[in-house]
Amino acid sequence: MSPNLIFFILRIILALLILSFLGAIFFLLWKDVTRATIESQARDKVRGRLIVIEGGMPPIRVGDSFPLLTLTSIGRAPTNTAHIDDDTASLEHALVHLRDGRWWLEDLDSRNGTLLNNNKIDHPVPVGAGDVIEVGRVKLKIELN
Repeated sequence: MSPNLIFFILRIILALLILSFLGAIFFLLWKDVTRATIESQARDKVRGRLIVIEGGMPPIRVGDSFPLLTLTSIGRAPTNTAHIDDDTASLEHALVHLRDGRWWLEDLDSRNGTLLNNNKIDHPVPVGAGDVIEVGRVKLKIELN
């Protein structure tokens, strides 16, 4: 066998190895993007609502509702999932989040505190359908899907 033929075969083998390597990288990237998309859609899925049962300031009316996501922030800042335009609420007042199949309410060291069923909370507590969260002068009832 001539040296030129041996080098040609080695180049073809090397090219096939490089193509296989690139194919494996693209396959893994595609799987990762697909998984991330599924996780993102699951995270953004509405799992219930927070219904205003008692309002404070005029923009918030009884019957208004906010989506209950896997991570729902409540507060005066417009970036919150539940934007409570009430001067007695903190900018980032409380969080309602899903962890290990249970819903939890957590006060974020707010100025006036967060009440759950008329009891002030100072650590994360489990919540369920029908519970009432009080943020400032606004009362929100949890409704789960």
